[in-house]
Amino acid sequence: MSSALAERRSPAIDIRADGQNLALSGALDIRTLPDVERALAQRPNQRKSQSIDLANLSALDTPGALFLCGLRKQGVELTGVRGEHKALLELICSLELKTLPKLPRVPRWREVIIAIGRGGEEALKDTIDIVTFIGRTASATLQELIRPRSLKLASISRQVAETGINALPIIGLMAVMISVVIAYQGVAQLRPYGAEDLTINLVAVSVLREMGVLITAIMVAGRSGSAFTAEIGVMKARDEIDALKVMGMDPMPMLVVPRLIGLVITLPLLTFFADVMGLLGGSITTQWLLHVSPMQSLDRVHEAVDTSDLLVGLIKAPVFAFFIAIIGCMHGLRVRGSAESVGRETTRAVVKAIFLVIVLDALFSILFEEVGL
Repeated sequence: MSSALAERRSPAIDIRADGQNLALSGALDIRTLPDVERALAQRPNQRKSQSIDLANLSALDTPGALFLCGLRKQGVELTGVRGEHKALLELICSLELKTLPKLPRVPRWREVIIAIGRGGEEALKDTIDIVTFIGRTASATLQELIRPRSLKLASISRQVAETGINALPIIGLMAVMISVVIAYQGVAQLRPYGAEDLTINLVAVSVLREMGVLITAIMVAGRSGSAFTAEIGVMKARDEIDALKVMGMDPMPMLVVPRLIGLVITLPLLTFFADVMGLLGGSITTQWLLHVSPMQSLDRVHEAVDTSDLLVGLIKAPVFAFFIAIIGCMHGLRVRGSAESVGRETTRAVVKAIFLVIVLDALFSILFEEVGL
């Protein structure tokens, strides 16, 4: 009993030579087949053996039978085949083995066209999925707003804290760094024309209209959008969302709506905070480079910008927040039950959210230019 168990755990094959004849004993299977091939390769004279005795062969599987059939076709006689191996051996030897045909090589220009077509099809499917998910989310959000008592205030406050309050340090630091970069580059480009004082105007307009909301939205997309996808994706992988459905609970108002409302509330506030920190960073930089006091910088800011410049950035923020939350939650619900799927969907959500933010910002710039803002 123990010897049979040891043989199953550690199969072995033995080759004995008697003149031009060979004898195999032990197990000839996929695990011992390389040993047999290696042993025969080391005995060039024995490869021309006239017969192989298989009487002591204890086990045989399909790869081993295929190997023996190859030897039979080379003129080697197989003797002493046991009854339990004969049926398998005859079946394998009766098969008509053919080499797989080579796949036709696709020309390079066709590969490019196929890749473009596949990308266009995926983009169309993603667009349809986004529009569909926007409709579902808008419907669920309106139903929650119509019945305020059904709003998950605890979940919304949690999302406000995680996406807003906890993001203040990184948003403030990024806003200051961006304003410092704009100020340094502005001074370097305007100084040859004697207009370096206009750097204050450049920083104020750039931060309030574009850079404040854009950098904030990109940071939120990378920070909070990825968190939405990962959280919902892990719940999907653990079948927690299916459990909610079994209990008669709709995942949309429980998982998507609080995240959407929370982000729509926090992103405008983060944008205003980024604007303030950006103006502060620009003021410090211009004081260092141009020796302009903070009060003088504040007066120049009042002259350079007005309320409409601030509103332009604040109007964009809720729209960006809406799409960031939509993309993050949609890809979280696309997870298919593995860690690889969670990582893949999180990456796609971040890339797609940042891409949409930049596209929407460009469209807003065209729109505001047309309406005169």
